[in-house]
Amino acid sequence: MKDSNIEKYIHSVIEAVDILHEKALFGQVLTVMYSSIDACGLLDASAEQEKATGKTFKDWVNKYLLPESSLECSADDLWGARCAVLHTHTAVSDLSKASKVKEIQYISGPPEHPLVIAFLKASKDIGEKESIGVNIDILLMDFLKGIEKFNTEFIERIKVCDVLKNRALRVLLNHAI
Repeated sequence: MKDSNIEKYIHSVIEAVDILHEKALFGQVLTVMYSSIDACGLLDASAEQEKATGKTFKDWVNKYLLPESSLECSADDLWGARCAVLHTHTAVSDLSKASKVKEIQYISGPPEHPLVIAFLKASKDIGEKESIGVNIDILLMDFLKGIEKFNTEFIERIKVCDVLKNRALRVLLNHAI
């Protein structure tokens, strides 16, 4: 199924986050990444699921992003971060204010750099262990690995499920003249 809607969508997401990351537009990287996880979470959900939810987001994160990740955050923490970024473009969400998830503080740089290490360690002390540091570069690499794996698996799943195939056909694509 070469050049399917899903493959085009996945490649456009990868290109978008690569361009944004290269230009150090980290808030925009997070916006595209988190909203793409929302979309992929619905695509990956059971056939009877009709809309993206916190559960579809977290299920996708647990299945595709976190299994091989070195990140110290949970799918719940990433859901809270997603809500914060998409709704307020901050690190604060209703879930973090209610102490239901850790607030994610972001840094970019080589994982072995002393400042990155110090930031990640210090972020754990913010708000009595209610915060966690995440290297956005590692998060992005984990996301890219996850979305590639998702793409491969989803292509096979739509061959046998008409509901998923129809979901894939509705994904927005660019049609520029």
